[in-house]
Amino acid sequence: IMMYLWRRSSFTLRDNVLLLPFFIAQISFAQSATESMAWIKIGHRIDLTEAWRLTSSGQYRTGTSNDHWLTEIQFTKSVNKKWDIGTELRHYLIFDTQGANKGTFQRARVQFRAERHLNLPRGKAHIRYALQQRAVLTGSGNHKFTGRIRGEYDLKIKNFAWDPTFGVEYFAAGTSDFDRSIRFAIGTGDKIAGRKISFGYFYQRDLTNTGMHSHVVQTALRF
Repeated sequence: IMMYLWRRSSFTLRDNVLLLPFFIAQISFAQSATESMAWIKIGHRIDLTEAWRLTSSGQYRTGTSNDHWLTEIQFTKSVNKKWDIGTELRHYLIFDTQGANKGTFQRARVQFRAERHLNLPRGKAHIRYALQQRAVLTGSGNHKFTGRIRGEYDLKIKNFAWDPTFGVEYFAAGTSDFDRSIRFAIGTGDKIAGRKISFGYFYQRDLTNTGMHSHVVQTALRF
């Protein structure tokens, strides 16, 4: 229905962009959702040198699964105008109120990444390659090694401050179950009173275990 209206209408590009999240939601909610989450993040970025920057943040995740609190530190180096490299250290607190052994459990993750930036006529494209290792510190679960590749496109719209970003990311785990999943995302952001605020939504589908997927809305504030 949304695609028919999209093609048959006389909407402008800006109107079509604003309708896209509803089209994605129509596709994803047509299947049985198993998880719906809201992620709220606050962070601070510091330029250490011309090339290096440090970002620290905290994120709360809540919804149909157990709530999480994440503490994260990212180091990023700008190699040149086309490439960034970086590493990320993350600590998880998982507030398990649903399992047989209720309590607060911990996990940790380290990630290494490289990102390519491309200038296009109507915006910018970004391709990110990442490898990460997750470790279970306390509680149940498995250690997990995952490779990720993400493509993003920042669409520039004339006289519109909240330019949208569209993304697709593929995940491949190297654990015994060899999980595979794909994520479709849309987001936007702008600076208000010197603070960067952003909003987003993504739908993630588990390609290995059919039926397991996620709907996540995100809000972030960065100083």
